[in-house]
Amino acid sequence: MDRKTPVISIVGIHNSGKTTFIEAVIKILSSRGYSIGAVKHDPKGKAKTDTPGKDSYRMYSAGAKQVVLASPGKITSYIRDEDYELSDIIDRYMINGLDLIIVEGFKGYRNTDKYEVIRKEENRQPVISEEEGLKGVITDYYSYPLRFDINRPEEFADYVEEHYIRAKK
Repeated sequence: MDRKTPVISIVGIHNSGKTTFIEAVIKILSSRGYSIGAVKHDPKGKAKTDTPGKDSYRMYSAGAKQVVLASPGKITSYIRDEDYELSDIIDRYMINGLDLIIVEGFKGYRNTDKYEVIRKEENRQPVISEEEGLKGVITDYYSYPLRFDINRPEEFADYVEEHYIRAKK
């Protein structure tokens, strides 16, 4: 992978709206012609990644180290890896030629700029500190020096385009 590809993290508590916001930002940046990669953290291993009984599920369940499911228009890879860091995922598995990688989660990983989603109904302080990489908040109420409206993902997309994608070039 091209190590110059900028990586940012969107963090927050469970059900704060991270995925919905990231989805909107990816749509905006992709419509502008950028190639965006995404990494989703599932720290509790609860995400459904394959359907029980299907061939790829059966192969992985049988103990395969890796199963690749090749379909028209997409390739899905299931890799058994117990000991990994975000940097391992980026270096080993992300394709070349991406303009930006957006990570959802990995709060404890220190080598990315982090933007925390904080919704009004949560009524809380950030869970990430500036020392841990917090650069700004994505919110519908919280005051912070660098603040983005959660209901206007185009503002964040503009910021990311200027400060990460164009700055890389």
